[in-house]
Amino acid sequence: MAQMQTISIRIPDDDFQWLLSVAAEKAKTPSEKLRYLLSRAREQEAGRGDYRRCATWMRELAQPFADGVGDVERQHKIHSDLVAAACEHVPQIMSTLVSEPPAAESDGRKMREVEAQLAQQCFRLLTAVLRMGVTASPATYDKQVLDAHLEDIIEIVTIISTRKNKEVSNG
Repeated sequence: MAQMQTISIRIPDDDFQWLLSVAAEKAKTPSEKLRYLLSRAREQEAGRGDYRRCATWMRELAQPFADGVGDVERQHKIHSDLVAAACEHVPQIMSTLVSEPPAAESDGRKMREVEAQLAQQCFRLLTAVLRMGVTASPATYDKQVLDAHLEDIIEIVTIISTRKNKEVSNG
């Protein structure tokens, strides 16, 4: 076991009350909770360069939101594929951003790999959202929530399609 050091700090009462409210399975006293928070911060710092550990951390951060959504959806017998897709894909995207920060010595190959990974993750989310626009009654809380955005998407896709067709014809 590591040698323990004693520290004494003064903190505002609201910070102390927050520390007491921290839910940690084995940490009951303020000292135990502070040690728990320090170990979590160290784990998160160590996990920044590891996609899998970072993804676990991001899912943990988003889990209270997902749990709350699940509770409300069960209570009201509703569901949103849009919210579910965001809960699934956004932590993955964030994990890439946090675990793959470019270093000054990053070469073009590494940056292309990160870009490809982000493109794949972003387009998976975009595809999931766009699939909802195919049906007249998407699985969303508000059946018109996508309508305000689809017009711009259709315009962009039309431009891309036209450009690609010209490239194929000319190429």
